[in-house]
Amino acid sequence: MDPLSDILELVGVQSSIYFQKDFCGPWKMSVDNTGFAQFHFVIRGGAIVDSDGAQSLLSAGDIVLFPKGATHTIGDHPASIATPGTEVIAGLQNGAEPFIQGPLATTMVCGHFEYDLSHPHPMIRHLPNQIILRTNDLPMGNLLLGLLPLIVRETKNSAQGSRVVIQHLSYALFTSILRAYFETTDADVGPYAGLRDARILTALSAIHEPQGWSYSLVDLAQKVGMSRSSFAATFKSLMGQSPGDYAVNWKLLKAKQTLETTQKTIEQVAYDYGYSTASAFTRAFREHIGVNPSFVRTPVFKRGP
Repeated sequence: MDPLSDILELVGVQSSIYFQKDFCGPWKMSVDNTGFAQFHFVIRGGAIVDSDGAQSLLSAGDIVLFPKGATHTIGDHPASIATPGTEVIAGLQNGAEPFIQGPLATTMVCGHFEYDLSHPHPMIRHLPNQIILRTNDLPMGNLLLGLLPLIVRETKNSAQGSRVVIQHLSYALFTSILRAYFETTDADVGPYAGLRDARILTALSAIHEPQGWSYSLVDLAQKVGMSRSSFAATFKSLMGQSPGDYAVNWKLLKAKQTLETTQKTIEQVAYDYGYSTASAFTRAFREHIGVNPSFVRTPVFKRGP
């Protein structure tokens, strides 16, 4: 099994690329938290991104992702006057080119990824507010190095079907950014460190198998070739929770997905996920997900804008 793919499928990532544009200085956009994960890829020139008062310089080949949709500005200079990003997009849609005065400063591709930013899975919950990847520092063969030129080319392509191609490429872009981040982050603990540990990854893959949540601590320890106590301690130190808690959380997140995407009754879903009664399932669901199973089927629970 592939835990990262499972998680991304579970949170239902949808993607959109707004534009690839040349920005002439002075230029600056302010981007509010709209409930989407925003990204900017610098093709040419440079930019300064500011989030929570922390400024970072981006150069050609750099990509910045705000996984939790953090409010930020991006422009050619801190003193430039910011135009709301919604106005920039509306202008482009109406044929009004923004930032066309002055010398060419920057060419960028911008877009967003939509998913449940508050999803309780630890690999989503522990994402940082900002990820900056400098593709010049990535190892040869990294998927991003081949993917980004395709996105750049396709966003300039007016051929039939280009919109669908861009959607699929941008979904691959999100996955590739996260994978590159997991592979390069220097964090010694946390779910990303767990993905880099071969033994813990083997255990995660087992839990993500169909009904893998039913594996006992002894079963998992045997699969990874560790003693029960050593495995339990290593798993918890990296993932922040015990193997049993992770398995229960994963099982209930899958149950939540089943409730959202099928017409099965709560009793049927409870049985499918190993609960003998609907009341026992409801108690566990409320404890781990935070709401009753019936609530995830109401419009109130549906994802943001």
